[in-house]
Amino acid sequence: MNNLIKLCLYYILTIQISYASLAQTTVSGMVVRQENDLPLKGANIVLTGLDGKTFGTVTDDDGSFSIDNILSGEYNVFISFIGFKDYNQIITIEDGKIYTVNATLSIQPITMTKLEIISDADSKFNNLPGASTVLQMETIKLLNPIGTQEMLEYVPGVNGYADDGIGNSRISIGIRGLNPRRSSRILILEDGIPIQPALYIYPNMYYNPPADRIDRLEVIKGSGAVEFGPQTMGGVINYFTRRPRNEFGGLFKASAGENGYGSIFAEIGGWGNDRLNPEMQLLFKRGDGFRQNNSFEQANATVKLNYLRSDDENIYVKTNLNYENSNATYTGLTKWSFENDPKYNPKEDDNFKILRTSLDFIHTKRINSNLSTTNTFYTSYFDRRWWRENDVFVLASQKDDPSASPQAYYSINDLVRKGNGKDNFGILRTFYVLGAQRNYELKRTLFGLPSETKFGARLYWERFIDDKKAGENTDSRDGKYFILPVSEDESPTIVGQSHHYETTAMSLFYSEKIDWGNIQLRPGVRFEVFEQERVDRLQGSIYQDKTITVALPGFGFSAPLLGMNFFGGIHRGFTPPSSGALKILNFGMGDKSTSLDLDAEKSWNKELGLRGNFSFLDFELSGFHIGIENLVAAGRGTAFNNLGKVNSMGIELVANLSTSKSISFLPDFHITYALLSTEIIEGKIRSNVSGSAGSEVSIAGKELPYAPRHTLTAGFSANYFQALSMRFDLRYVDKVYTDFENIEEEDNVGVSGSVPSYYFFNLSADYQINEKMRILLTGKNITDEIYIGSRLHSNPGQKQANISSGILPGPRRQINIGLEYLF
Repeated sequence: MNNLIKLCLYYILTIQISYASLAQTTVSGMVVRQENDLPLKGANIVLTGLDGKTFGTVTDDDGSFSIDNILSGEYNVFISFIGFKDYNQIITIEDGKIYTVNATLSIQPITMTKLEIISDADSKFNNLPGASTVLQMETIKLLNPIGTQEMLEYVPGVNGYADDGIGNSRISIGIRGLNPRRSSRILILEDGIPIQPALYIYPNMYYNPPADRIDRLEVIKGSGAVEFGPQTMGGVINYFTRRPRNEFGGLFKASAGENGYGSIFAEIGGWGNDRLNPEMQLLFKRGDGFRQNNSFEQANATVKLNYLRSDDENIYVKTNLNYENSNATYTGLTKWSFENDPKYNPKEDDNFKILRTSLDFIHTKRINSNLSTTNTFYTSYFDRRWWRENDVFVLASQKDDPSASPQAYYSINDLVRKGNGKDNFGILRTFYVLGAQRNYELKRTLFGLPSETKFGARLYWERFIDDKKAGENTDSRDGKYFILPVSEDESPTIVGQSHHYETTAMSLFYSEKIDWGNIQLRPGVRFEVFEQERVDRLQGSIYQDKTITVALPGFGFSAPLLGMNFFGGIHRGFTPPSSGALKILNFGMGDKSTSLDLDAEKSWNKELGLRGNFSFLDFELSGFHIGIENLVAAGRGTAFNNLGKVNSMGIELVANLSTSKSISFLPDFHITYALLSTEIIEGKIRSNVSGSAGSEVSIAGKELPYAPRHTLTAGFSANYFQALSMRFDLRYVDKVYTDFENIEEEDNVGVSGSVPSYYFFNLSADYQINEKMRILLTGKNITDEIYIGSRLHSNPGQKQANISSGILPGPRRQINIGLEYLF
């Protein structure tokens, strides 16, 4: 009887599958431009069903397209091509029929300034000559990230490491094995405009836009990076924020959760007219953090204005104010603290406060059907006040005793790191930035081949005031640069610092996008000329300066291969000397027998890859090699004693398996994986290993710090009843070394040693109550794994409590619930 039932079920299932196959149909057609009926190659065709299923392709050389294996139902046909008006049509597909959709596209008015760096013409259905990733709004909304670092960890080849606080703006990410500390080897943009405090002299990310304001995340790691700059070694990240809406509306979103977390975000816009569209965004969030005395609060306000002067001209203005006040500290954990009290932080008086204002002005004009120009002006002011109590080590058994005696860092006893209870110091930094850029885009014929030329120039100026003061109490918010002498015969004792930096830069870039049959070629070059100056105001106002000129060529290609896209490229990577490198090298003015000539860090970045987009699977697989030259300032307090050479190579994969397109109740599966291998080819440093400490040693053959061999994010997502969406992810990061000598053994103060591999799980869900309201549930590290996040602010050669921070634990469990309302 059981066998008979199984046999009947088998035949029923077989009949259903066969019927589904017969019911599949085809949609084909042609896309041409209105003016002359010429075919549009590369137009995006997307069919979206009522159940959310999507099918896509692009037009070929003669503007035609065909999409097969579509199930019956009602679909919206959406056809787009950059620079042309979109085409929409609703069609009802019946079983066994063939449908033809022919579209004529007219040139689109410039209704909105281009803010993205990966255009719609380079979407996943088209060709990009280099590895790139785009996280769309739907994915970001479902992930509901607390901070941007969480989003970036879904990009293959990006590694993020723990710092201090919940969703803080001091992100630390590296790309393809490069040092992640403060994200200083990556170019980071918001709406195409640089947002790092000082692009050349101090690119460390002490400001990051709140994740609540971001609609799309774009990452370029290939040869396309030369269009931007000056950092082209690691890659380019662009945060794309929501554009002003055309009709009145807005949203309100409130979230609350563990660790005292709360967030309120409001947005309203569209009260203008057909040509003038303003928008306002307000955000306030706060939390108690994952450790004691780790609270924070943030207020962020943005005003945007889009003005359509004519069908060929648009002006976009955005201004932003960001304020943060937190108990951020450098006081990490010792080995004993991490094992016994990972939330320990006794520093009540440490305070990190920032204020940033910015203004962006973007003017776009189409001169004719083949030529357009974009003029950009931006300015920002960034002030950072960080006061920290001086640290000491004490015996673990006396950690709560205010009269405990300080211990030497080389003590073999169980120690904890805490404040000395006497005084503090302030790292006080202020940044001023001005930038102006003009770009052109020209469609033309080059050597008889269709081509799109981009070229432009940028003038840029930055000023960086790097002050340090000594405070007399643990909660001082003002201090001294020096201590006055007791007698006239003595000189003042300098206890602070006052370095004033300025950079003046000019950049030029030129790139071509050439269609050679089915092959697309993208040569390009960037020129950087900049002067860096420093005045040491406490040392007789000593003036130092250096001018650097560099050419950064790049070349990329893409070509069809077996229904997929084969791509590759090579480009010159570049990192300007930062203030840290300038201090180490004394602006290159030291004796050549004892110091290095000042030079920028450079590399040759190569990659090859394959991407495909099929009905149930889309993927991108790439292999890369980065050969770095002139590596000098290699980490916190660490410098090579010669011009270091490093190789970094690996494989990256991102893939999405859309099984729900076949069986609606099945989830879609996602995987992001990176295999990384790094090796130091040449390099000498002062050793910190017992037995050779203090002597110069070669580190050839060692791995780069914070370069995990394996990194994996794998999970699934599902949507049920067009109302309930869920996503579950596993994040795994392999073991990493934290220094250039690859020290394995952990010391008792938490400064030396590797970071063991770790993993955690994230879960997110939202339920659409109606068209205007949805409920959100988000769980980060839902099993509350306790792991070492990093030792980013430590140096094995500087183990004193007041210099190296020790262990920074990874983020603990954070479960939030929220409500979003649209109006």
